[in-house]
Amino acid sequence: SGEGCEICKPAIGSILASIYNEVVIDGGRDALQDTNDRSLANMQRGGSYSVVPRVPGGEITPQQLIAMGQVAEKYGLYSKVTGAQRIDLFGAAKYQLPDIWEELGAVGLESGHAYGKALRTVKSCVGSTWCRYGVQDSVGFAIRVENRYKGVRSPHKTKSAVSGCVRECAEAQGKDFGMIATENGYNLYVGGNGGVNPVHAQLLATDIDEDTVLKYLDRYLMYYILTADRLERTAPWQLKLPGGKNGGGPIEHLKEVIIEDSLGICEELDRRMQFLVDSYHDEWAEVVKDPARRAKFKQFVNTDENQP
Repeated sequence: SGEGCEICKPAIGSILASIYNEVVIDGGRDALQDTNDRSLANMQRGGSYSVVPRVPGGEITPQQLIAMGQVAEKYGLYSKVTGAQRIDLFGAAKYQLPDIWEELGAVGLESGHAYGKALRTVKSCVGSTWCRYGVQDSVGFAIRVENRYKGVRSPHKTKSAVSGCVRECAEAQGKDFGMIATENGYNLYVGGNGGVNPVHAQLLATDIDEDTVLKYLDRYLMYYILTADRLERTAPWQLKLPGGKNGGGPIEHLKEVIIEDSLGICEELDRRMQFLVDSYHDEWAEVVKDPARRAKFKQFVNTDENQP
């Protein structure tokens, strides 16, 4: 019913979204969300909103670039290439959002979840496809990782990156989870972040192939989703974990849980993450095709007229 304090409501909304993965504004659950999640967009200064399509691995087609330019020109939006390797559009009114996303969706652009406690981006360098130092296809793997975990909601936002060699151009060791290519596969790092209190990610596994990276990430992220406190990033959550059996600290505990299955929960973690992956939906596509959901973005409930 939307009753409750401003701490409990978003916490419950986040838990329900992470477990059941249904459209967050359906079934009265929008009353549990904060302003950004309820609007499926980030509110900016002056009350306007941003539009942030997903650009997996930073790879975008000419048709998508053209469509974004046309939308920006049509609606008078400010456009900016961001450090997350995507293009943000700023200055949209809330009632304009469904129309904007309908046009962007026509060229295959999906929600980037910039407003949600979910995966933002998987940054990548150009990798072995172009770079003479690259030893793995970092772009291709970044796209695979982003398309697997897009839309997965968690206690807080998550960010990732894939670097094609040890020169680390994608800054994978400063992300919630990051991969650095080696001659034999990838080194997997977890629990890093930037921000006010930067944390260097820790090495979870070395020289593993892409499928093994995803298997360990499935378990790591699901373990985080199920045990972290509300609004807790992976770095502080990881620091609070118990040490390993041999006194190696939280990273050893994670190796025991995720790789050795010391708690006997890996099968459940695998199953839960696969459910979230299989039930993925582009939230803005769900709004665009449904009149009842579109109505939530009207400026006035009793007229289709709008005021600037």
